[in-house]
Amino acid sequence: MAAILSAASGKGGVGKTLITASLGITLSRRGKKVLLIDGDMGLRNMDLILGLENDCFYNICDLAEGKCFLEDAVLPVMDNLDFLPASQKETWETVFPAAMDTVLDDIHRLYDYILIDCPAGMGKGIETAFRLSDKIVLLVAPAWSSRRNADRLLPLIGKKPYAYLLNRFTGGEGTGLSFHEVYDTVDEESFGGVIPFSLMADRLANRGELIDFDEKSAYGRALTDAARTLFKDKEIPLSRWESFLAAGDRENEEDMERRNRNQTHEVKGLSWHSGSRAYKWQRRR
Repeated sequence: MAAILSAASGKGGVGKTLITASLGITLSRRGKKVLLIDGDMGLRNMDLILGLENDCFYNICDLAEGKCFLEDAVLPVMDNLDFLPASQKETWETVFPAAMDTVLDDIHRLYDYILIDCPAGMGKGIETAFRLSDKIVLLVAPAWSSRRNADRLLPLIGKKPYAYLLNRFTGGEGTGLSFHEVYDTVDEESFGGVIPFSLMADRLANRGELIDFDEKSAYGRALTDAARTLFKDKEIPLSRWESFLAAGDRENEEDMERRNRNQTHEVKGLSWHSGSRAYKWQRRR
């Protein structure tokens, strides 16, 4: 029987879909059979970052209503990882919750883990996902509004176990809150980890190539430890999380420098780029 986890945020734009998919990829790389479910009815996005937007002919609502078979709706992503898309036409206000119970009853024996990407905010979708889940992860971005909105979901969780997972944080000073500013507001037993902001992950997600993220990067190593914390209740030292943030900063700087170098070309001994006179002269030729 699969362990079912829901990822929620209370607020959009915190990278919830990216982290849910990345956790699924991390677990599947370790031989666990994982199903990703996009629970954001009417506004699905996970298919885009997985590169499956042209393969979603059926969805979880079609499966619940008996309009297709399991193998029609569930899409293979990579070894040990499958994806069940949300409907783009239905909303949670028109979905019958009991139908979702039926889908999970039929599927949960096929997987080790089922990860549900919840819609942002509050409502019927969140309530249904929480009811079906064994554990809830609350994603928090470097902003007080994100931290506060995550807490607004606590009454819906009830007595089920939950953890805060901080996302898109850096080791240095930026425009948002620091890691320690948010960490100090979270009880130690409910801290699930921190994932460093990653230019690599964002770029791959925008290309629909998230499955190619480097598991040895700071982003990948933080996800591995987050999975250990969330699913195996492992305690990771605070210093290790801090090291991921510092390493993530270095990798992002190297990434930006590498991309800047690639945008500069050497032509006939001249250094030129898209805004230079040499570039414009070459184009006219």
